[in-house]
Amino acid sequence: MGREYFLAETLCAADKTVAVLHQQLHINDKYIHVVSNDCCGLKRHHLHSANFIHKSDLVRGAERGLMVGLVASLFLFCIAAYSSPFFGVAVSLKNFVLFAAALGPLFVGGTVGALIGLYNENYKINRFHLDLELGHHLILVDSDQLGPIKRALVSCPVIDMGEGSTLILPFEEQAAINKTAHFQTAA
Repeated sequence: MGREYFLAETLCAADKTVAVLHQQLHINDKYIHVVSNDCCGLKRHHLHSANFIHKSDLVRGAERGLMVGLVASLFLFCIAAYSSPFFGVAVSLKNFVLFAAALGPLFVGGTVGALIGLYNENYKINRFHLDLELGHHLILVDSDQLGPIKRALVSCPVIDMGEGSTLILPFEEQAAINKTAHFQTAA
């Protein structure tokens, strides 16, 4: 599934954009998320706020932690299986030690990675950090048909900031864009 990013200068502009998505394209609320520093304004305009999975790197951190945990668990499992420091121990205890050596690092790696990711901004919206601090609002639209969405929102007061995927890959890096959106202001 693809994700389209739109930047709105005001919540009223975001509200109009979401209304067009609902009325013309019949896109459900669960596929539209707004990232904003104005949580009260989002509630006042009845806009669907992005959750912590959209805002943080929780999933990506957990994926990275699980990969590190997998390497550590393979290493510990091989050491435990081949060194056999427990020749005289019962088979059930031996199996428990091998089981713990295999799953313990996976659990710890996934948990630590998820906690680290929770404190980092999502790598896909990181490029909009400056715009969000300036008070703009980022609209995330998830759909398989991004072309009709772009065409329907041409007349809306938002800036098309590109598209991406909803798929979160552990080692994908998003290029940072240091420019801010320039909105047309009437004189």
